[in-house]
Amino acid sequence: MPHRISLVGPPSLWTAFDWCRKNGHVSELPNRSDVAHGAAAHDHPVVLIDEVHPPPRIKLARERMLMCRLYIGLIRSVNDDYGSDFAGHSDSCTDRTIGIYVFLKTIMCTPARATTIAQTLKLPRTTVNRRLQELIKRGYIERVGNAYRVTDRVNIPDLQGKLERRIDLIIETAAELSRLRARTV
Repeated sequence: MPHRISLVGPPSLWTAFDWCRKNGHVSELPNRSDVAHGAAAHDHPVVLIDEVHPPPRIKLARERMLMCRLYIGLIRSVNDDYGSDFAGHSDSCTDRTIGIYVFLKTIMCTPARATTIAQTLKLPRTTVNRRLQELIKRGYIERVGNAYRVTDRVNIPDLQGKLERRIDLIIETAAELSRLRARTV
């Protein structure tokens, strides 16, 4: 089966997509009216990765395209899992990164202290403290002494199926990256 990449985004991105199509970089785009009328991202047509011709000025563009698809897919899956409450805050990328780090430390049974989080993620400590407080207010993280851990809110419905879909996305991306690498060697 050919590898596919979804091209989704708000209508304001269509100028860039139109430019890519006119310049032969993509051959198929989602229908503008579907996006304008709020169709779900997964309802859009997809572009075959093999049919995409990235601009030559971007080094390792195909590999980077696959990595972007992976990152976006994983971020979207976190948003889908925890809903708009988690994803809809001012800097949800920072919230997700801190939450993922605290989750990792929780399952490793090691304390996640604000100072360590800030140093590891290269974020200002004040930002980490503020984000931790927001995550506590929303019920995702709790404070235990001078450290933090995730709450049972991480045990979402259909966790097995969602995790399997993420693993499939990672495996598919790794296989395609491996195929690209083999072509260039």
